[in-house]
Amino acid sequence: MLNKIFVNLMPDFMIRYFARPYVAGDSIELGLHKSKELWQDRNIYSTLDLLGEEVSTRELVNNNLNTYLELVSKLKGIDHATISVKLSALGTHESEAYCLENMRELLKIATENNIKLTIDMEDHNYTDQTLRIYNTLLAEFPSLGIVLQSRLFRTEQDVQDLNGKKARIRICIGIYKEPKNIALQHKPDMKIKLIEYTKTMIEAGHYVEVATHDRNTINTILLTAEQEKWSKDQIEFQQLLGVPLNDFQQEIIERGYKMRLYVPFALDWKFAIPYLKRRLINNPKMATYVIKHRIFGKS
Repeated sequence: MLNKIFVNLMPDFMIRYFARPYVAGDSIELGLHKSKELWQDRNIYSTLDLLGEEVSTRELVNNNLNTYLELVSKLKGIDHATISVKLSALGTHESEAYCLENMRELLKIATENNIKLTIDMEDHNYTDQTLRIYNTLLAEFPSLGIVLQSRLFRTEQDVQDLNGKKARIRICIGIYKEPKNIALQHKPDMKIKLIEYTKTMIEAGHYVEVATHDRNTINTILLTAEQEKWSKDQIEFQQLLGVPLNDFQQEIIERGYKMRLYVPFALDWKFAIPYLKRRLINNPKMATYVIKHRIFGKS
């Protein structure tokens, strides 16, 4: 709680300084450059996300949609990058119908250009709506991905509800602090559930994107994958841009698995601040990482 209060009191320029490694920059070009750099230098896949969720006007929604459409056009012919999008950036403030209209336009162009898209999950207030929109669109766009959060009690049922759909699912702990009546409160419990859901979804025939930085969790999943002889074409691992785990990421790649980094970018730094605050609140060590890198040259 103290950390959250402190971060929320920090001026925006300090947030930018300490959390900047987590964001590619303030333009599409910088996002694309980072994606290309990761692939060429390290054989790491990426998923690009425009920061600026929870918009409240059609003008901002149109700006977001046009930016995503431009991003799709610039990713044409590139197979090492996907796109992630939060539905609150594309019109849920107004109505599900309006959001569906925008998502269909984006997905139509993305599908024509063979670019895969994943709907990000936001806090619990959006979960029902997000899954309704996802299920509506999945019938039309079968490559569309979704995110589930292992901390939520409801996720067990959400996993069951996806049976038979051979879906592409990112499973993560989730960044949002949720009430104790609907969510686990201790990270060790969330990690156990993440492992459990991964196994359940693999066995159900889904493509599972395991998003975690925890070495023990990943090593447990890798061991299970080898014991159960899971296909390496059915699972990948995902982490955030800026987290200093290069050696471990390379180890995962050398074992024959895809490694993908979440690469967010903004059109203005003010749209990145809410995301950066969540990152700092969730991981206070970020500030230490940045200081070591910028002052002492350590990664």
